[in-house]
This record gives sequence, structure tokens and C-alpha cells, in this order.
Amino acid sequence: MIEALMLCGVGVLAGSLLMLAFFPLIHRRMGRLTKRDTVDATLVAVNEIQADKDQLRAQFAMSVRRLEINIEEMRAKTVGRHSEVGRSELEIKRLHDEIDKKTALIVAMRARERARKKILRTAVKIATYVVVRSHRHRQQETFEEMLGQISRRA
Repeated sequence: MIEALMLCGVGVLAGSLLMLAFFPLIHRRMGRLTKRDTVDATLVAVNEIQADKDQLRAQFAMSVRRLEINIEEMRAKTVGRHSEVGRSELEIKRLHDEIDKKTALIVAMRARERARKKILRTAVKIATYVVVRSHRHRQQETFEEMLGQISRRA
């Protein structure tokens, strides 16, 4: 029984010595594997970070391009509206000119109408004067004839 225990003790001791001999090799191997895993993980993380940066840059570029397109569309709309405003202003100016011409024509026609009425009044006054004068002249002739007839009778 002691022999068996001694054999077990020698086996444990031999195993411990072998383990001490191989432990640095195993430790280096574990260090290399851990380092490789860490580097791989870091590279993946760095690559992912770079990919995220690239994706953010692409998204930013797309949003900038959309904004540029919107600005161009707004400029085109603004130019279209300015041209419409210009056409409207030209139409308004043309209508104002037409109104001014018609107003001048109305003023000229009113002046002509006043002159015509004035001439017509003057003509009516002259005709009235002539009629009244001729009527008085006839009355005076009739009166003189009556006086002449009375003086002949007397």
C-alpha cells in the first residue's frame, strides 16, 4: 500500500515536473493566440470603425447632394416665378399705358363735348336773338302801319 502511494506520489511529482517544463511553451502559445485574437478583434473593430466612418461620410454626402438638388430646384422655381412676375409687370405696365391713353381720349372727348355745347348754346342764343329781333322788327312795322293808318284816317 505504501508502494502504491509512493508510485502515485512519484507520478504526481513527474507530472508536475513535466508541467513545469512545458508550461512556458504552453504559456507562449496561449500568449500568441491571445495576441492574435486581440489583434484580429482590434483589426475588425478598426475596420468596423472605418466602415462606420465611410458609411457616415456617404450618408453625409448623400444628404448634401439632396440639399444641393433641392437648392437647384428652388432656384429654378424662383427663376420661373421671377419671370412670371416680370411678365405680370409688363402686362400691368401695358394695361396702365392703355388706361392712360383711354383717359386722355375721354378727357379730349369731354373737352370736345363742352366746346360743342358751348357752340350750340351760342348758336341758340344768336338764333333766339335773331328771331326776337325780327319779331320786334315786325311788331314795330305793324305798329308803324297801324299808326300810319290811324293818321290817314284822322
